[in-house]
Amino acid sequence: MVKEEKHATVKTYWVLAVILCVITFVEWVIFKFEDLRTSAAFMIPVLSGLSVAKFIMVCGWYMHLRYDHGMLWKIFAFSAFLATGTFFILFLALM
Repeated sequence: MVKEEKHATVKTYWVLAVILCVITFVEWVIFKFEDLRTSAAFMIPVLSGLSVAKFIMVCGWYMHLRYDHGMLWKIFAFSAFLATGTFFILFLALM
């Protein structure tokens, strides 16, 4: 017999939407205010980290990776972190 997974409620999706909006607002604040924008050593890693967090949340919840086999979620998350790490290594090497 196939085990049926319990999907998230509408409330869960609203909470996730609010979290994504807050992260987007923080990104906007960092980019908008010149005091925070002057330091690339601060701005680029923080904005990249926030973007990766949003990407994983959107793919994990809204694309329903959460309900797939656990190994698929781990492969996806590892790939996202590997790509981010590669970006940072290249960024630091070019600075």
